[in-house]
Amino acid sequence: MRPTVALFAANYLLNQADIGMGCALGTGAGMVQSLVAAFAPADVRDHVLAKFDSGEWAGETAQLLTERTGGSDLGALETTATRDGDSWRLNGFKWFASNCAGQAFVVLAKPEGAPDTTRGVANFLVLRTRRDGSRNGVRVRRLKDKLGTRSVASGEVEFVDAEAFLLSEEPSGPQSQAGPSGGRGLARMMELTNAARLGIASFALGNARRALVESLCYARQRRAFGGALIDKPLMRRKLAELIVDVEAAQTLVFDGLGVANHRQPRTIRQRIAVPVTKLKVCRLGISAASDAIEIHGGNGYVENWPVARLLRDAQVNTIWEGPDNILCLDVRRGIEQTSAHETLLARLRDAVSVADHDDTTRLVEARIDDLDAAITAWTKLDRRLGEARLFPLTQFMGDVYAGALLIERAAWEREVSGTDRATLVARLYAERYLADRGPLRGIDADSGEALDRFGDLVAGALATA
Repeated sequence: MRPTVALFAANYLLNQADIGMGCALGTGAGMVQSLVAAFAPADVRDHVLAKFDSGEWAGETAQLLTERTGGSDLGALETTATRDGDSWRLNGFKWFASNCAGQAFVVLAKPEGAPDTTRGVANFLVLRTRRDGSRNGVRVRRLKDKLGTRSVASGEVEFVDAEAFLLSEEPSGPQSQAGPSGGRGLARMMELTNAARLGIASFALGNARRALVESLCYARQRRAFGGALIDKPLMRRKLAELIVDVEAAQTLVFDGLGVANHRQPRTIRQRIAVPVTKLKVCRLGISAASDAIEIHGGNGYVENWPVARLLRDAQVNTIWEGPDNILCLDVRRGIEQTSAHETLLARLRDAVSVADHDDTTRLVEARIDDLDAAITAWTKLDRRLGEARLFPLTQFMGDVYAGALLIERAAWEREVSGTDRATLVARLYAERYLADRGPLRGIDADSGEALDRFGDLVAGALATA
């Protein structure tokens, strides 16, 4: 297993305990180290990377983007940078900064004289301590009284003549002409955004699975109407759907890492796959936590039980690294600028190509063709209407993407162990999200696999992380 996969899997386990801890350890860490290693001045680079290598800085980083003008419209930010010898001086105010107690920050700012657009934005490295050992001009004005993720400090950070270093490919001396074009601020940040978005999707997935486990354990122990809750058909329906949803989300998140044997270029494939995954999985994190509270009844609504915190924590995942609308706009850019949808469709067709040609596989294959046609139809809409339709199009992508991955997983399980639980999960998912259930919405169906094989579903759900 590649180290990145093992680390991601370990973080996923941690996220099932507390995504605030995951945020503290993961907020910007990979991004900060990558940018420092590639673009920081040599002396600063060596100092910072030595801190990480020694373990002194673990969970000591953050990316500071959001200002009072907003978090998504980064071209409107007001933090400024002024040349000061071989470094820069930053002045400005970041409105919402998670892990604000860290030691190293990547900060977006506009150098003086830069265009007042996203092209004028540059990346800067700001350390808590100046190179001469004195305290830098980084001030935490106040901590936020947040709805959730209370285990990680989020606050308002002010920069007052803070020493900063432009993260640029150009020399950093006082005669250097490196500026926003060298920093490639927003563009460079976006190059690393997919990894951050997968991390947020992992937060949401951890939330959803914790909600599932808490629900299964509670329903086993809670007795009502003469029996255990878990034996009631309505409860089994809800739990079975939650099991299937969580496992579908698992396939999406880990496919984003490139765990499977992909033939498509990862960067291009991720251009659409990652925002689609984040949108779908982060919504599941909220609905799963809400279901868990309902299953716990009044107990779930009080803070003595963990599910109330799960719901409070889950909501932030739809905000961090881009809310639904921003993700949809990124999907549009992926389609229009790089035809990344073609790479995603190729990935889906590869996934189903390894499966037996049963009814579920044929259904998913048909929906892949439908998705292809839907994207083509969308490209012919006028700009205004096309933007409004981005959300259902992105949801359609997520539904078909997950269905194809579950088919692929089922084929792998049959080959390795000869069992068919994953096939059952894929079938239940396809029936719920991809099948045309007719005017009666499937109510007249005389089969009930989710009830008949509920024990298999639960056993597998609790046996895997």
